[in-house]
Amino acid sequence: MSRDWLEKDFYAVLGVSKEASTEDIKKAYKKLARENHPDLNPGDPEAEKRFKEISEASSVLSDSAKRQEYDQIRAMGASGFGGFGGQGFNVEDLGDIFGNLGDIFGFGSSGGRRKGQTYQTNINISFEDAAAGVETIVPLRKEVMCSDCKGTGAENGTAFHRCNICGGSGQTASNQGFFSFAQTCSACKGQGNVIDKQCRTCRSTGSVVENETIKVKVPAGVDNGTVIRLRGRGGSGGPGAPDGDLLVQIGVSPHKFFKRKNSDLVLDVPLMFTEAALGASIKIPTLTKTVNLKIPPGTPSGKMFKIKGEGISPQGRRSGDLYVKVYISPPTNLSRSAKKHLEKYRDQFESGESPRDYLYE
Repeated sequence: MSRDWLEKDFYAVLGVSKEASTEDIKKAYKKLARENHPDLNPGDPEAEKRFKEISEASSVLSDSAKRQEYDQIRAMGASGFGGFGGQGFNVEDLGDIFGNLGDIFGFGSSGGRRKGQTYQTNINISFEDAAAGVETIVPLRKEVMCSDCKGTGAENGTAFHRCNICGGSGQTASNQGFFSFAQTCSACKGQGNVIDKQCRTCRSTGSVVENETIKVKVPAGVDNGTVIRLRGRGGSGGPGAPDGDLLVQIGVSPHKFFKRKNSDLVLDVPLMFTEAALGASIKIPTLTKTVNLKIPPGTPSGKMFKIKGEGISPQGRRSGDLYVKVYISPPTNLSRSAKKHLEKYRDQFESGESPRDYLYE
């Protein structure tokens, strides 16, 4: 849990209402993340800052447990904890409060450590690579600890002194009736130290933005929109805290012929009139090889054939099937002799009932 949840309105950051569904939150995040992504706004620090805020808001509101804690904290903060005055509370109330708000009051287990930001990036891969799995390179602009000041924000990492107001704790106490409420020290802004001379490299922020390339292993069978989480490859964490995660959203290009339905594939295949009428054995491509498919005589247009196990093979799961849908492709350039033979066949064998008679019954 983050101490500054009281001051941040994540709903406003994403532009959604407090009653928004998880799906609405995800849609808002995707839209804003695309607009403010650092890769699409090079050299724009405001877009980069906005992208971090959007990612933080999404990470909280998309998680039902975190969202519930966040809503509780914001509600209590707005009421000034007045809900306890004069109305009483029981042991269960205290247990819930201490369990959820320990980090704010200073007796939680985080010790002031803050995990790094979660980043998100998008990559596009081919249909074939998505089916078979692939290792690819992702370019990323990420915030890392400044090596010149070692994250302190002070020149050479030493030009600072302990804050005299909070004694280096980063917090000051404020009595709120029954509780002693810990809040961020305004003198050192929660850092515990006051900088005497700023680091010229990072301008006292303690971090710089660098370009990095990261190898991503995409497992076999991923579908369009799949998100892969790379733990510890996001933004740098605070002192003693873990780095954030990197979320890689996979975009899969459509195939020229195959259509995908979960782990199954569908392929439309044309048949010549004679193949459909007399039967045939035809060659069918799969993602990895060519197989023979037997077409029975009199096969109608729209008939579906299943080739077992020749669909997508997701990593660790059962392979899908390949469904071949045939349709009759009539000849378009008949010779005079062929046309006469077809007319003779029509006059001899198709002069009776029409296959469409049932439509008029």
